Amino acid sequence: MRLLRPDSRWIGEDEIDDAELVIGMTRDDLLLFGGGLLETLEAVEDWEFHTRLGFTPADARALLSNVAELLRETYQPET
Repeated sequence: MRLLRPDSRWIGEDEIDDAELVIGMTRDDLLLFGGGLLETLEAVEDWEFHTRLGFTPADARALLSNVAELLRETYQPET
């Protein structure tokens, strides 16, 4: 996961890997997504996590960490 800003210039198709998807979302959308990940980690037991979701709790924690980092990078205090 990485942040692509609207004003950044893409030099070519090599900027986006074949395994990547580009999704546009607001910061509030990202907050909701991160909150959903956190709730999932709290609600689903580790032993059933992979069976129910197809990923390990460690995968979800790594993604949540990336989401939190993006939220920190994009934080703009109200003035």
